[in-house]
Amino acid sequence: AKTKARIDNNVRSVINKIQRHQLSDGGLSFWEGGTTADDWGTTYAGHFMLEAEKKGYALPFGIKEKWITYQKERARYWSDKSSSISSELAQAYRLYTLALANEPVLSAMNKLRSQQNLSIQASWRLAAAYQIIGKKDVAKEIVQNKTTSIKPYTELDFSYGNDTRDKAMIIETLTLMGEKSKAAV
Repeated sequence: AKTKARIDNNVRSVINKIQRHQLSDGGLSFWEGGTTADDWGTTYAGHFMLEAEKKGYALPFGIKEKWITYQKERARYWSDKSSSISSELAQAYRLYTLALANEPVLSAMNKLRSQQNLSIQASWRLAAAYQIIGKKDVAKEIVQNKTTSIKPYTELDFSYGNDTRDKAMIIETLTLMGEKSKAAV
């Protein structure tokens, strides 16, 4: 009971903190009182909100809707000209969370899918987005020749990623695709 109460308190605390970081345009600043949205942090916090809501937590009025509006606009106007592995992954993660929110932006998904040499991480995250919206053949096509092996690394900025996070995203995608035996390897 104590653990459950602590978890409940922590989730509610994070939801309140997210609300304090949300800007008027729906993005979330990295620091409270900030004036600029953090790309990865906005998606990450939104993902947290979606999962909390799925577990029955009430979100403050309008917070999710503002986040969705912001994310959809960012997804639509993402530029492949400044494409880098981090930028592609941020867009794929954004599209994945919009799919989780039942608000997919198919035009942006197709645009990212058409990128030449899409990174392994972005490919797997984008495949998960397509899988969630029921485009199973497209999901399989995206990762058809993609490895499930990630070399060890740690990124201390932009997406704050590492090989463990990327492997978890691959395992999740394989699980969504019904390939649990491949995910277990």
